[in-house]
Amino acid sequence: MKRPLFAKVLLLFILILTLSFAGFSKKKLITSSWTNIPINIDGSSDDWEYSALNSEKNVSVDYGLKNDSENLFILFVFKDPKYLSTIKATGMTLWFNLEGKKNKIYGIKFIKQQVPAEEFISILEQEKGSLSEEEKNNVRANPYYFLHNIKVINKKSKSSTEVSDSARLKPAVFRSMKSENMHIYEFAVPLNRATEQAPGVGAEPGKTIKICFEWGGMTEAMKTARMKRLSDTGGGPQDPRRSGGSWSKGSSYSKRVPRVSPGVTKYSIWVDIQLAKNQ
Repeated sequence: MKRPLFAKVLLLFILILTLSFAGFSKKKLITSSWTNIPINIDGSSDDWEYSALNSEKNVSVDYGLKNDSENLFILFVFKDPKYLSTIKATGMTLWFNLEGKKNKIYGIKFIKQQVPAEEFISILEQEKGSLSEEEKNNVRANPYYFLHNIKVINKKSKSSTEVSDSARLKPAVFRSMKSENMHIYEFAVPLNRATEQAPGVGAEPGKTIKICFEWGGMTEAMKTARMKRLSDTGGGPQDPRRSGGSWSKGSSYSKRVPRVSPGVTKYSIWVDIQLAKNQ
């Protein structure tokens, strides 16, 4: 009598386990929409007005994807500014994996950088040649300028490449803009990846890929500054008023452990994308 009962219990357990694994193995596949009209990358959602957007409720983000035969277009909208984290300092990195794995081997970092007028003049002269004094004075009319730069990250390669807006090679481009309480990021990434250091998805229309949206966290400069603060507050017992500590009963001195600064969370969102194919 016990053996049939045990067999039934075991069979039920295996069935529940199988259903559980089946549930966990399901992947949410997002389909890109085909577009015959190239998206104007200006940091506005105007070109996406009638597009169905996908949501990541945990970080209050909506995103949409379109592609044609040459580019993948992405709209990424932050609806709650607290989830921006340190994106101004870190930028946003898009990781592309063609094997459907969560491996961060090839990615493109998009970052908006503010530079003073004199540095902007130097950049212009490197790209276009010498400027006249009149042209330089026209540039100096504004104290600073914004550059929308990208950096190709390929961990299988020994170097990385930064490409500016005006590069001769067709780069990936982006723009960002604040609209009311929303922060909008808009991207265009070439589908073709000519070389290992070229910016590109590396997949043809109709293919399925995995993309990771990554932003926030601490930059190397932030980490260095934090280590310095930890070092400055280290050592033996001191006057707690000078070292950030406090007196407590039962001991002569209790040093406060510095906490990680708020608002530096690093976010990573992996999505399975099927690129649209023109019918």
